[in-house]
Amino acid sequence: MARKAGIVLCLCSLGFGAEVIGGTIKLTVQRHDADGRAVQEGLRIDPARTVVVVVDMWDRHWCKTYTARVGNLVPRMNRTLDAARRLGIQVVHAPSDVVGFYRDAPQRKAMLAIPAQPPPKAVPFEPPAQPCGKDCCECGPDRPCRPGGVWTRQHPDLKIAEGDLIADCNNGRELTSLCAARGVTTLIYMGVASNMCVLYRSCGIINMKRQGLQALFVCDLVEAITANGCDPATKQKDLSFTPAKGSALIQRYLEEHVAPSIESRQLIAAASPGAQDKRPLVVFVISEPEYDTKSTLPAFAEKHLAKGFRCTFVQANPKDGNDLPGLDALYDADLLVLSVRRRALPVVQMDHLERFIRSGKPLVALRTSCVPFAAGSAPAGHVVWEGFDREVLGCTYQGYDAESRRTGCDVWAVPDAADHPVLRGLASARFHSRSWLYKMLPLAEGAKPLMMGRWAEDKPAQPVAWTASHAGGRVFYTSLGHSDDFAEPTFTRLLTNALHWALALPSPER
Repeated sequence: MARKAGIVLCLCSLGFGAEVIGGTIKLTVQRHDADGRAVQEGLRIDPARTVVVVVDMWDRHWCKTYTARVGNLVPRMNRTLDAARRLGIQVVHAPSDVVGFYRDAPQRKAMLAIPAQPPPKAVPFEPPAQPCGKDCCECGPDRPCRPGGVWTRQHPDLKIAEGDLIADCNNGRELTSLCAARGVTTLIYMGVASNMCVLYRSCGIINMKRQGLQALFVCDLVEAITANGCDPATKQKDLSFTPAKGSALIQRYLEEHVAPSIESRQLIAAASPGAQDKRPLVVFVISEPEYDTKSTLPAFAEKHLAKGFRCTFVQANPKDGNDLPGLDALYDADLLVLSVRRRALPVVQMDHLERFIRSGKPLVALRTSCVPFAAGSAPAGHVVWEGFDREVLGCTYQGYDAESRRTGCDVWAVPDAADHPVLRGLASARFHSRSWLYKMLPLAEGAKPLMMGRWAEDKPAQPVAWTASHAGGRVFYTSLGHSDDFAEPTFTRLLTNALHWALALPSPER
């Protein structure tokens, strides 16, 4: 940890820290500075002077896919709200338009019983315009739902506990009166949509900041509604614009111009300090039919990672490679290891993957994961991510020579990269791999080749392992990963070193 101008800067890559100290909760918040860099800072909040505001978690939405995305948040939101309650933080459910459903609920009556307080002195606050359009159907450009209000209540699975309150999100005076009556200074927001109601409703962030209140938002428990398969600003077809991409753009906008963010796992960890395993959590996501990584990666983890890491494996449905149940494990992950080939996943599953990757968290990708979501087209309710190779890995995948499937390739460490932590103990390494050589050039500026390969003397060498950066986070990719490679000590050492590097941990001694 380092201190600067009274602010605690978190330099650890293993997620955001949180703990209870002397009756206050120490959090790590993230914002983006004017240069677009993510900055993590320490912040202490008093739970007695803090309120969690849950915005518009409706039972239904006019868009079927967005309804599913909202429901996808509920299990994690319930767990996080339970943690907030244990920490002594007041929970306020703030639905708009449907508050009449709760007119007889004791939580609504308790809110209305709070005496109205004079409005606080207004504080100027006018953030710039958002970076993209909003409120398009997220079922896909060729399958639009017909707009129309269909919400009737909050999601029925979202728990409203005995001590919670229910406010009308369209009446900010209810929330400011609560804050004045109890001396509340900090509001923590979760709910939907992060680019609409969470921001602009009377109980939303912008109005409350104008009332002089400090606002935070839980970045993995808010979602924007933008578009799917088209640019929401121009309405032009763009298969790489997914609902989660829209949410990521809005998250960065919020962190730069509106309010800093926290993660749900911070509140969960702070509420149960003795129950936390401190080892980094590595989540392996596997869906490829050719290289048997469903077997080789668990065996690798058991042999090389079991002592220092927690490992979770998310495997594809054996009957449907486009179905990856269990991706909610990424809420608590410190590192993602990806072994996927050309899948079009349901939007609610891709939300988990994209939220992790687009936030700049550490990624290690193997072999066919240069095209993990380049499926060409997507069924209804599914999405693809064309251009993942260029956008995330910093390469340009251009196939391979068919003959190289027979020969494999010779691999060697790049001499100029000998001092890189991923090559610790491998500076002079050379070996033959059964992996046929992928054509990956050109690499993006900033990508650093660590190993090269060639399948024939008269063919150009190609990078087979390199590091890159995406959204400020560490990325390692290797086109190696044939099942036979896992029997090669040089490859397993390379992969072990890469996982440590991605997490900013020292490479292990051998």
